[in-house]
Amino acid sequence: MLTEIRDTRLYVDQRGAADAPPLLYLHGGPGAGSYDFLTFQGDRLAERLQVIGVDQRGVQQSDPIDGPVTEDIVIADFEALRERLGFEQWAILGHSYGGRLALRYAANHPSSVSRVIFENPPWDMVLATRTLVESAKPLLTELGLLDEANRLLAWTGPATTEMWTDRTTLLQQLGERRMEIYLGPTSRDLVLPAGDLPEEIQERAGYFAQTIAQSTSFNESLLPLLARLSQPALLIKGEHDPVTSPEEIHHFRTDVSDGTYRLFEGAGHFVHAEQPAEYTDAVTDFVLR
Repeated sequence: MLTEIRDTRLYVDQRGAADAPPLLYLHGGPGAGSYDFLTFQGDRLAERLQVIGVDQRGVQQSDPIDGPVTEDIVIADFEALRERLGFEQWAILGHSYGGRLALRYAANHPSSVSRVIFENPPWDMVLATRTLVESAKPLLTELGLLDEANRLLAWTGPATTEMWTDRTTLLQQLGERRMEIYLGPTSRDLVLPAGDLPEEIQERAGYFAQTIAQSTSFNESLLPLLARLSQPALLIKGEHDPVTSPEEIHHFRTDVSDGTYRLFEGAGHFVHAEQPAEYTDAVTDFVLR
């Protein structure tokens, strides 16, 4: 359903018993929408939790945007939605880029977030880009794209919109083979559903990503925020995930006072789809713990 939040309407998919502990899902992309996650996990998690999936402003079934958007704006939407739904607190789960939003949200609104779960997040865009390109090197070499890859690997200094644009352009050249670097070896035939949405709605992801990538907040390293987490935190990492770097994992395990690290062997970037039953158990047990 569409729910009026601040100056827009967000698409909200709410599942599970009204008295079950609430869990907000923050999708990645940027601009990916919540459809594929809810396809694999919505009903599973809703057996013991109240799951709230949201298409972020301007994404998929939410109203389109025609102005600037930042991570802080998106998080303000989450806070307004929490108040609208009447939750004093909720647990949050961020996949991929959604893990950036989850960290920023939990660190800056500790009284609103009871627990936080990260699935293969890019907290530092330079580190995440380097890890991604290194993981894709065999495929990039095969396709004659090694020079472009090496230019990204040689990037020094903070993240910029230019770096993100170069990364996006490189990955687009992989075409249909792009998912080979994101899925574990036993999941290569997995298809992530986009839903029966009109093409113009699905294309909103590109505009959202382009817009938010131009904001200062998008390029900030969020690693310093890990030490500010006061909630129990769970980091889910797929063994073959190409996004979360070893350095980011080290910071989580060192800086988070109440952090749990869980490695899913054999899985890639989409643990929630590649190993759905094990993922449901891990998330549900952590929220109810």
